[in-house]
Amino acid sequence: MINLNILRNTIYIPFCFGIIFLFPIGIKAQDAFDSLEVKLPKHYFNTVIVLDAYYKPNKKLNSSTDEINKRLKSYGVKQFGFSFHAPLYTKDKTNKDNSIRNTHLLLTGNFLSLQPSFDGISKHNLIKFGIGMRFIYNTGEKGVWFVDVSPFVTRDIAYPKSSPYYRLASTIVYSHNFNDKFNLRLGVTKSFMWGNRLYLPFIGLRIGRLDKINLSIQFPRNVSLNIPMGSKIFFSLYSKVQGGMFNFSNADSLYAKYDVGTFHFTRSELNSGFRFDFRVSKNFNFYLASGLSTRNNITFYSENANKTLSGSYNKYFYSEKVPASLFFNFGLVLKLGKTRAYYNNKNILDAANMNSTLDNNGNGNVQIPLTPRKKSDFNLKSIQDLVDYNDF
Repeated sequence: MINLNILRNTIYIPFCFGIIFLFPIGIKAQDAFDSLEVKLPKHYFNTVIVLDAYYKPNKKLNSSTDEINKRLKSYGVKQFGFSFHAPLYTKDKTNKDNSIRNTHLLLTGNFLSLQPSFDGISKHNLIKFGIGMRFIYNTGEKGVWFVDVSPFVTRDIAYPKSSPYYRLASTIVYSHNFNDKFNLRLGVTKSFMWGNRLYLPFIGLRIGRLDKINLSIQFPRNVSLNIPMGSKIFFSLYSKVQGGMFNFSNADSLYAKYDVGTFHFTRSELNSGFRFDFRVSKNFNFYLASGLSTRNNITFYSENANKTLSGSYNKYFYSEKVPASLFFNFGLVLKLGKTRAYYNNKNILDAANMNSTLDNNGNGNVQIPLTPRKKSDFNLKSIQDLVDYNDF
């Protein structure tokens, strides 16, 4: 016959020991979990690098109107560009309504090699190089401030005796997001894209979500109709200004004052066409663009004749309109690093779009997540940035 006291003790004693050991283990595990520190990314912006190639075939100049035209014969463009922006500083603060405002500081850089192609004179290689800073302030409500300062130097490196020339481009813009489908921008910009030193108003309008079909008008830079085609392809119909001011060697004696070593070569054009951006992976994109280049103009300015002017240059010794032609554009985009979560944050998305607008070649809005075709992938997309940086 089984002794009930022995049976009771046999069950009770192990049970008590189990309770005693269970609690320390559980407490230790909880402490370990609480002490685990997940290191989140510091910034909302990736480091973005763009490599861009641009080509426009030669067109004959009207040799009956100018002696310089007779010497130049024709004009075309071969251009290669490298640009980047990288986050340096990010600071978050909480508003009274618990919304988050933040301050961002980005380092920017660009290198441009322009080879204007003239059949009648020697080859020239005009470079532009600059390092700048970009300040972005997100109010956490509906407004975002942008300040871009871009000092740069130009030089004709085909001729060692060609001296460099220093310039400064700058832009300040306030962007107001009424909602994720409607945005207005207002500011001022000092720009050289029109082939002169111009101080212009910056006026922007966007209708439609950034990740959906939208119309964007950004004067004086571009107008575009943007059409996402799934989560991997981005299509645009656009019209944008392209140009600049460069130091040009007088080795060919185009300028009658032979003792002058360099003068200013400027170009401007209006490119209208289409562009496809292909998002191959989360770190690598490329784009193809082509269309018609119109309103082409090249002008040669003397520095001495314009040095007393504080505004645009208006004294030149040569200016010519060039016939329209096709253009071809190809580029690679690298997106590096991990970012904090910004899914559906209209102000951060607006700031990322402004970064693309301010970059000369544009990066295809690489930081704007596009809606997947399959609804089942949409929820995964919304937490993708969280999964990326919680890999521990």
